[in-house]
Amino acid sequence: MALGDGLKIDWPVLMEWADALQAIVQEGHLDIFTSYAETASVVAEHSLVLYKGYLKGWPLPNGAAVQRPSGNLAAHAALEESAYLDFRLVNPESYAEAVEKGTKERDMKLSLPNAPKARRAKDGSLYLIIPFRHGTPGTVGLRPMPARVHAMAQHLKPSKVTGHFMEPSVTRPGEQVQRNRYKWGGRLSAGELAAAGLSFKAQSRYAGMVKFGAAGHASYMTFRVMSEKSKGWVLPALPGIWAARTAAEEAYKDGKGALADALMEDLLRLAGL
Repeated sequence: MALGDGLKIDWPVLMEWADALQAIVQEGHLDIFTSYAETASVVAEHSLVLYKGYLKGWPLPNGAAVQRPSGNLAAHAALEESAYLDFRLVNPESYAEAVEKGTKERDMKLSLPNAPKARRAKDGSLYLIIPFRHGTPGTVGLRPMPARVHAMAQHLKPSKVTGHFMEPSVTRPGEQVQRNRYKWGGRLSAGELAAAGLSFKAQSRYAGMVKFGAAGHASYMTFRVMSEKSKGWVLPALPGIWAARTAAEEAYKDGKGALADALMEDLLRLAGL
C-alpha cells in the first residue's frame, strides 16, 4: 500500500530549469537524462534507508520518534517506481499508516469478538493471552529492558515450546487455531524486581518474564491477559510523525545539489560540450 498523497518523491530540480526544457519533460523524454536518472535512483534509495531507520527508532529531524519501533515494520518498507523517475515509498503493513498519520484512541478489548485465538472463560467472557517480547540493552527495533532486569533475566532457567495442538476457535466457528505446549522454566517475580530497586511501573512490566533459547540467542517474553472485563488496554490517540514523507524530504534535501550537477552533466553532453 502506498502511504498516501504527498509522499511521492517528485525531485523538482528538473522543473526549475528554463521553459525550453519543459517540452522535453512534459512529452516524457526524461530517459535522455541518464546521469540525472542514476542520481535520482541513488537519492530515492537513500530515502528508503532513512524511512527504515525511522521505523526502527531513529529520531526524525524534528525530534519525534516512533513510539513502538519495529524491525518487522521496517523490513516491509520498499521503494516503488510506478513510472519513470516516479518513486514512492510503500509499506503493506497496516500499522505503517498509523505511524504516518496517527491514530485515534482505541479500546483493544473491542477486538476480542473477532480475535481467532481468543479463549472463553467459565463465566462466558472472552480473553486473550498476549505475548510481549523485550529487547536486551542496545537492541534496535525492540524496547530494551533496563540493564538491571537483563542481569537477572540472563540467569533464568529457560522455558521451551515442546509442541503444538489444534483446537476450535471460540470466535470463528469452523476454524481451527494452533496452540503451543510449554515447559516453563524460571520467571522473574515482582519481589525480585522490587529488591533490585525497580519502579512499580517497571515491576508491572517485567514481572513474570521468562527466557527462551540459550545464551547469545535468548529471547525474553512476558505474557499478559486481556479480558472483556479488564479495565485497561485502551491505546491513547497518537499523532502522526510522517516518517515516510520526512524521509523523502530529507533525502531530497541531501541530494538536491547532486541532482542539479547530474542534470548539468546531461545538458552539456546533449549539447556536445
